Amino acid sequence: MRSIESTGRSIDEAIFHGLQQLEISIDGVEIEILQQESKGILGIGARPAKVRLTEREPEEVVMPDYLKEPPRPNRDRPRRERSDRPRRERGDRNEREARMEREAQLERESRGERPSRRERERKPERPEKPAIPYSLEAAQDNPGAIFLQGLIQHMGVEGRVLAYVEEEGIRLCVDTPTMGVLIGHRGETLDAMQYLTSLAVNRNRKEDGYTRVTLDTEGYREKREETLARLARKIAGQVKASGRPRELEPMNPYERRVLHASLQNNPYVTTHSEGEEPNRRVVISPKPREARKEQRPSKEKQQQRLVEEVETVEIIRPAADEALQEQE
Repeated sequence: MRSIESTGRSIDEAIFHGLQQLEISIDGVEIEILQQESKGILGIGARPAKVRLTEREPEEVVMPDYLKEPPRPNRDRPRRERSDRPRRERGDRNEREARMEREAQLERESRGERPSRRERERKPERPEKPAIPYSLEAAQDNPGAIFLQGLIQHMGVEGRVLAYVEEEGIRLCVDTPTMGVLIGHRGETLDAMQYLTSLAVNRNRKEDGYTRVTLDTEGYREKREETLARLARKIAGQVKASGRPRELEPMNPYERRVLHASLQNNPYVTTHSEGEEPNRRVVISPKPREARKEQRPSKEKQQQRLVEEVETVEIIRPAADEALQEQE
C-alpha cells in the first residue's frame, strides 16, 4: 500500500500532483490534509498546501445472506463411480450427436419444416464490435484534436491525440500512459474534457452546423457500458425476486441512458430517474402483473398464429407439388 506526500499552491493542485505520481484515479486513494496554503503578508511567511495520499486496499465484496445458496442436505447417497470409459470415446459420442443434429436440421429444412424449440431458443453469438481506426493524420488539421492537445499539455499530462472523422461527428482518443488522471472518478474528468472540446469545436455552429465530439482513452467508454449493463441485469434480477424497487447511486446523464437502454425490453422491471442534478439517480421497479401479461402473447393468440402457419403450409405445398410435376 503506497503513500506519498505532495505539495502545491492549493489543496487541489497538491492532490493533482500526487495522483500523477501514483498514476491512479482519485477514487483509489485516501486524502489527508497536512497543511493549508497560506499567502502570508506581502509574500512573507507564505506556505504551500501539503497533503498525504494513501492508496486504498481493494474492497472485499460481501454477498448478502439472502443471495447466498442454502446448504444442500446430505442424504448419504453412495457416490456414483466414475465411468471407466476413456475420454476419447466420450468426445466421439459428442461429435456423433452434433453430426446427427446437423443432419436432422438439414433434413427439416429440405422438407420445409420449422426448426425445433431448442434451435429457436439458441442465442446467436454476439458479433465483436469493429475497432475504431484512430490515426495521427486525421488529427493534424482537426480543430478538436488541436484544442485537446493543448488542454492535456496545460494539465501536465504527456500524450498524443488521435482522431477519426465520421458522418456523425469526431471521435478523439488520448494515447497516454497516465490514463487514470484523465478518466477521473467514474469518468468525470473525461466527461469535462469532452464538454470543453465540444464547446471549442462548435463555437461557430450557427454557420457551420453542430458537430458531435466523443472523447475516449484506452476503450474506457465501451468497458464502462459493459459494466453498467451487467449491473443493470443483476439489479433487475434482484428486483424481480424481491418485488421491491431499488435505487442506484447518482450517475451522470450518459450512464443513466445506458441503464435505461439495457432494461428497456425487460418484461419484469421498469426504470425511471429521480432527483436533481448532480444527485439524480435511476430507480428500478417491478412491473405490475397486468403489464407483464400485456407483453406476453395469450394462448388464443398463440393458437391463432399456429393456425395461420398451418394454413400457409397447406397453401404452399400444393403449389410446390405442381411445380415438381411440371419439371418431371
